[in-house]
Amino acid sequence: MTAIKKYARLEATGLWRDSENFDFIEVLISFGKTSIILSDYKDKPLTHWSLTAIKLVSRDQNEATFSTDSDDGECLLIKDADMIESLLLFINKDERKSNTTKIKFYICFFILIVSSIALIVYFPSKIKVLTASVISNEIEQQLIEPFVDKHVSSSGGSCSSLEIETIKQRILTLIEKDKQTLSVIIIRDQKMNALHLPNGVILISSAFLNNATNEFKLVALLEQELPSAINRQPLNILINQQTTIELIRFLLGFDTQLHIKEINDFLTPATKPTLKKQNLLDDFSWVTLQNACLN
Repeated sequence: MTAIKKYARLEATGLWRDSENFDFIEVLISFGKTSIILSDYKDKPLTHWSLTAIKLVSRDQNEATFSTDSDDGECLLIKDADMIESLLLFINKDERKSNTTKIKFYICFFILIVSSIALIVYFPSKIKVLTASVISNEIEQQLIEPFVDKHVSSSGGSCSSLEIETIKQRILTLIEKDKQTLSVIIIRDQKMNALHLPNGVILISSAFLNNATNEFKLVALLEQELPSAINRQPLNILINQQTTIELIRFLLGFDTQLHIKEINDFLTPATKPTLKKQNLLDDFSWVTLQNACLN
């Protein structure tokens, strides 16, 4: 049997030399399953060549010269067309296999590159969406409480009393129509006029109130920030401040907090001037709210 199915037996004659130091001698070439055997005419094997090691050295119309991987000058000259084509078929098969392996490698490499790009571009955005979807209002409140406590403490404390809370609630009820989306905390020494944090927490400085002549500026600010709170934009800002690894750790439960890294991202934009409306507060209530931090 031979390595080529259409031949049960394939033999030919050729000229072979063992090295450059020897002359060519005529040999009998037998094509086997994994090698060719070179014998003399007394059927004495002289050598054998592995099919995977055979290389084409040269070829013209009538003959072809083959060698092996060795560098000692060993070569084989063949004139039999069937033997030449059979050896070339096997050699080209190995080359095609090598090319196929290379193509597969390049395809896998290309897929890896595309997957990596998709992972870098697509995966982080999906992680952010997933994080926002699993954070309930209660968790949102828990996330923001440590920062609020620390910020209020470092900014002179909050200004509150039962009367102040009643006035704030009256304003919020008129704006939100009995929905509890926003909450307002007045802070004594906060440097920024107003911050809008996740869970609808609005931090207002006492200076913001003191510089206002009536409640319209405060109302305009709250009306402006209400859609942002409903759409959870401050939460998305907080999520965008995190790295992908931090979000994964949070989703897997290794971390329980998402930390605010840049407070200025939560600054509220300047409120647009609004037409004067009917006063929501009487003068006494406005002055009480404006002077919340004087006590």
